[in-house]
Amino acid sequence: MLKEELLKLGYTEEDYLLTKKYDVYKKYPDESLLKSIKGFTNFLLNNGYTMEEIRKMIKLVPPLFSLRVENMSKKLEDMETLGYSREEVIKWSKIFPAIYCYSMKNIRKKIDDLIFLGYSREEVIKMTKTLPILFGLNIEHINKRIDDLISLGYSRKEIIKMTKLVPSLFSSSIERINNKLELIESLGFSRKDAINITKIQPTLFCYSIESINQKIDNVISLGYSREEALHMIKSLPTILGYSIENMKQKILFYDSIGFHDVAVMDTRQLMQSVSLSYARYQFFLEKRINISIDNYRELFINNKKFEVRYGLTKDELLKKYRFEDWLEEYNNARTI
Repeated sequence: MLKEELLKLGYTEEDYLLTKKYDVYKKYPDESLLKSIKGFTNFLLNNGYTMEEIRKMIKLVPPLFSLRVENMSKKLEDMETLGYSREEVIKWSKIFPAIYCYSMKNIRKKIDDLIFLGYSREEVIKMTKTLPILFGLNIEHINKRIDDLISLGYSRKEIIKMTKLVPSLFSSSIERINNKLELIESLGFSRKDAINITKIQPTLFCYSIESINQKIDNVISLGYSREEALHMIKSLPTILGYSIENMKQKILFYDSIGFHDVAVMDTRQLMQSVSLSYARYQFFLEKRINISIDNYRELFINNKKFEVRYGLTKDELLKKYRFEDWLEEYNNARTI
């Protein structure tokens, strides 16, 4: 009877066999188990899960079938009190359904443990939203991973900062992390470079080596040698996170005013938006203030200093001198 009823609900024979495989189900008569499964299934369907998602969750955590609906409902309510929305918990429970099996006492303790390591409560909430499997990692494992990363050359402070952005470092093996560093070295960087680059741009651990190499090639395609491209990345690792379109627009404008080499000499200036650089340059032209390679830093002074010195706010500049208009004019001229 149980098998036929499960098939009617949308489960498969494979799902039915799970109820015979695990001891947690053996204490239930078929009738009681079926009632529990129906309640569990209806609860999830009513909360936005699809049957396909439910089946995947059961494969990941077979004991889910035995959960009481009132306990699952209470779990969603309790998670909201910690700072998670109901929608967020439902979304990541699809890939980490074990959250329904954890006691709130253990969940709160894990949050407190992470705060003790040096994260703020808000950061812990954000990290666990990104990587809910953190709730499944014991604190000994997390401490061991921090020690492993220290042994590779990162400081504890740097690791805390890196894992705020990429909490998946806690679930990656140290061998995999070290292998990524070796691959980055193979592109032309030293181990020290690889450490410095990844501590500023830890998302590189999520990129394939082909993707990283392509980003280097993208910089080269803008008119720089490979040596110059590597130097630029060492100086400003966040370049690897810029889109090629973003980089093209910046270099296009800087080339137009004779600042091609500034990107190599003072790469950090690429952090400034091209829209602001263009607006300031047009302002200087209008005021007959010469900006050349000798005094280029004037183009990049901070907003407050610029406003005090020249009497215009950033918003006023961007409204008066629109880079988009210049870019459209440039593209139109190329098509003629």
